[in-house]
Amino acid sequence: MRVLAAALGMLFFAHSRAAGADPRTEASPSTALPEARQTRGLAALERPTGIAEAGFGWLTLPGADVCVVECSRGDTSFEVDVWQLYRANRRFAIGAGILLGLVPTNSGADPNHSRRYMTVEGTARYYPYVGENVEWWIGVSGGLVVVSDSYQVARPASDRALLGPTADTIRTEGGSIGIAGGPVISLARHWTLGSTLRYGHWFLPTRPAVDALGHQASLTGRNMVFTLGVNVAFRMEL
Repeated sequence: MRVLAAALGMLFFAHSRAAGADPRTEASPSTALPEARQTRGLAALERPTGIAEAGFGWLTLPGADVCVVECSRGDTSFEVDVWQLYRANRRFAIGAGILLGLVPTNSGADPNHSRRYMTVEGTARYYPYVGENVEWWIGVSGGLVVVSDSYQVARPASDRALLGPTADTIRTEGGSIGIAGGPVISLARHWTLGSTLRYGHWFLPTRPAVDALGHQASLTGRNMVFTLGVNVAFRMEL
């Protein structure tokens, strides 16, 4: 009987130890810690990245004095722009680009006159907010601006041949400086859609250039400029 009692006591003691085991030593689905969520999208940028950006929008010169036959105030134009950027890390990028103002609405009173705008600028950008699907940037730009005034030579009302070119172009060159910024939305792994607002100043010669026929440059001096546009960009880690 003593042997049986001792065996039952040892069995009861072992069962008590198993029932009172520390729950911290056993992993269960309800107490296991969740795995860390991986950063995705735009926020996952870890390596230097090359960006090719192309866009279009509207350019405005609200206070410009446009002088052809007579002077009038202001001009607007449809514009396209292309930028190449090197993004060194999540926060900073540098690059350069070209903007073309192709269809100015203020052509003056001369039907034989047309004008085009072009800027060639460098830029530096800072990204204060970078999320997985959206980011914002602000930046500065500066470079060269060229205003091209083309005058079509009217043919005389006669049967005599007109010698020489039928058009003349006056190119006015100056400096450009400005600030810009806007949001960027992720479309796919390598593609984004963005919107850009730019504000700047063009510094052109104060005295207009004049060609041999007496035509003169239509835009001079300091001019304030705004552009608002949308763009699509392709990015690839280097």
